[in-house]
Amino acid sequence: AVVSTQSTGKFESVSPEVFRAILGYYTDSQIKVPFSMNMYEIKEACDFFLIPFNTTTVIAKNLASFMNELSNDGAKSKFKRFLKEDIVGIMAACAARGERECHIVCLKEEDVVDWDPEYPPPIGDDQLLFLKKNELAKFLKYIENREVAKAVLMEKGLIKIRLGIEGFPTMKEKVKVKPRGGIQVSYFYVQRPFIAMSWEKEELRSRHVDFMNVSTCQAPQTTSGDQDPPIPQNLNAVDEIEFVEQVREGNADQ
Repeated sequence: AVVSTQSTGKFESVSPEVFRAILGYYTDSQIKVPFSMNMYEIKEACDFFLIPFNTTTVIAKNLASFMNELSNDGAKSKFKRFLKEDIVGIMAACAARGERECHIVCLKEEDVVDWDPEYPPPIGDDQLLFLKKNELAKFLKYIENREVAKAVLMEKGLIKIRLGIEGFPTMKEKVKVKPRGGIQVSYFYVQRPFIAMSWEKEELRSRHVDFMNVSTCQAPQTTSGDQDPPIPQNLNAVDEIEFVEQVREGNADQ
C-alpha cells in the first residue's frame, strides 16, 4: 500500500499494519491503533485518504501520541493566525526601513519595559522588537509548538529562522556608581520566547575582476602555454579561472 505525504507530495510505502488499520474506517467507521503503531503514519494516511483525524474516527491505545498529533494540527492553524494578525505587520515595518531580518520578543501583556535612554541595556547589534500578547507568549513556551512554528515559517520561504526562550531586560534593577567615576545600570530580566528570521535573498558572488588590484601582481615577461601565471591572492575561485583564461588568450594573440 502507498500513501502520499503532505509536505513532499510524493508517494511513499506504508507498512501493512498501518494500511490494515486504515481499512477499518471503511468497514467499522473507526481506525483502531495499537499502542506500538506509529501515530504520525496514521495521521499522514488519514490526510491522504481524506479521513477525518479526530476522536470519533481514531481509537488509539497510545493516548499521548494521539493527543500530540492533534496538538500539532492545532498549533499549525493557530500559528498561521498569529503570523497573519500579529507578526507580518512587524516584519513589514522592518522591511519599510530597508531591513531584511527581524528579532521579535514575545512579552506578556503585563510586562513593563522601561529602559533608561542614557544607559540602555546591552542588547548587541540586533534591534529587538517586542510584541505583547499573552496567548502567543504561552503558545511559544512549548518546544513542540516552536518546532511547528519554524516549519510554517520555512514553508513561507523565510531563512535563518531561530525560535527559543531568552532573557529580556524590562526595567532598571539598580544603579551603581563606579569608584573611578561613571555609572553602571543593572536591569531586571525576564525569560520570554522570541522569533528571529530573515527574508534576505543571497546573491551569487560577483564575477567582476578588480584590475586595479590585479595590476599590483606583475606576471613574468614570457609565459609558456603549459604554465599558468601567478594568481593574485585577492581573487575568489571564479575570478581565478577568468584571470588565467584572459592571460592565456593574450598570449595566444601575440
